[in-house]
Amino acid sequence: MLQQTWTSRCLMKFYAVVAASPASWETHKIAERIEQRILNSNPVMEAFGNACTLRNNNSSRFGKFIQLQLNRAQQMTGAAVQTYLLEKTRVACQASSERNFHIFYQICKGASEDERLQWHLPEGAAFSWLPNPERSLEEDCFEVTREAMLHLGIDTPTQNNIFKVRRKATPFVFGRDDGQPLS
Repeated sequence: MLQQTWTSRCLMKFYAVVAASPASWETHKIAERIEQRILNSNPVMEAFGNACTLRNNNSSRFGKFIQLQLNRAQQMTGAAVQTYLLEKTRVACQASSERNFHIFYQICKGASEDERLQWHLPEGAAFSWLPNPERSLEEDCFEVTREAMLHLGIDTPTQNNIFKVRRKATPFVFGRDDGQPLS
């Protein structure tokens, strides 16, 4: 877990306890649900916004702003997470010992045989825009990302559409439209 994520979690936990202490148990449960949804968003944001750099295997290439929403009694009633990419060029260019965003490697390593056929992704293909695929990282776990998406209410058909769009929008990452890698 990223240091930023750990800090955010501690602050949310503290605020949830302080804000709910004079209130009902129900208010405390609402705050816990909000906290859990924010934390469940983290694997998804990391997959689509983090990459392996020279200094860090799981470096955030995005910024995150968490806004806790309170009612007049200062009880947590909701939250909004805003993200923004800091390094859009990473999709097309990385240093020689760095990697692209985690999601591309997760898809290549974790897609089922059916998904590979559906997304025109040949098994074991090498792609020029995915350097250092032989490096295995803890962050390469596609199932963790998919499970987090389910917890956030993104069902499997919607996930498949996201990954289809991701593949179609980045043919220079995955290869030509016929499924063959770029030369």
